[in-house]
Amino acid sequence: MDVHCSACGEPWDSWHILNDAIYDTVLTRPECAAWNRTPRQEQLTPHYRTVFRDAGYEFGHTLMHIIHCPACPPQAKANEDRLTLKHAIEDILGDDLDAIAATFNDHHL
Repeated sequence: MDVHCSACGEPWDSWHILNDAIYDTVLTRPECAAWNRTPRQEQLTPHYRTVFRDAGYEFGHTLMHIIHCPACPPQAKANEDRLTLKHAIEDILGDDLDAIAATFNDHHL
């Protein structure tokens, strides 16, 4: 299932974001493998947010909420209404990433 960037609308496969996007960063393969074994609720610590940001990704509360992505044009701005809705959905559904992705798709977010 795809999730879309809030800034440019680029679709990203949720499996890729959850499992492979970490390999787009400067982390070593062993560090990436360790990240993949980390509980989902700990995968967006400030350290990992910085690593992802340096690779072009910015996430909301979860990995399913892509605020900016590597495909974004340099000055791309996220749609504020879309951000508000996505944050609310994340708050309601917590760490159920499948439900978050499905809800985003159901509402074309």
